[in-house]
Amino acid sequence: IMVWSNQESGRKAAEHIAVGARRAGRDPKEIDIVSLLSCSMSDDRREAFERMRPAAAFYAGFFPRYNRLMAESGFPDAAQAIRDAWNKGDREGAAKLVPDELIRALGVAGTPTECRDRIEAYRQSGIALPIIFPLGGGPNAKQQVMDTLRACAP
Repeated sequence: IMVWSNQESGRKAAEHIAVGARRAGRDPKEIDIVSLLSCSMSDDRREAFERMRPAAAFYAGFFPRYNRLMAESGFPDAAQAIRDAWNKGDREGAAKLVPDELIRALGVAGTPTECRDRIEAYRQSGIALPIIFPLGGGPNAKQQVMDTLRACAP
């Protein structure tokens, strides 16, 4: 199960799984590639992105593996800056350092239509089972999560 994957991750995983499946005498098409997709949805695209930043900062700042993944996904400077701020205890500052490009590349954020389109793009990349990890915040967090699940359901 992948986390903070991009569409290239799905393609690469499919290639590696196909090799391993063939070695094991299995049909690669019978193996589902799964990714947990952090998802922040709002009618206000900017709000959706702002809600995603603290989660991305937590993963990049706290987990070395995800910091490395973000760096290897094309964001080495941001990953380092986020980790530095996190290690200083500046969680809010770390979140502010998460660039929009990182969110677009490694998550699902935006309006309901944008989120559905993004999830479909992940499916097309080889991720057969996208698992939506909805992010909510503030006093309406539960409603935001439920709205995201409903909007992104197949």
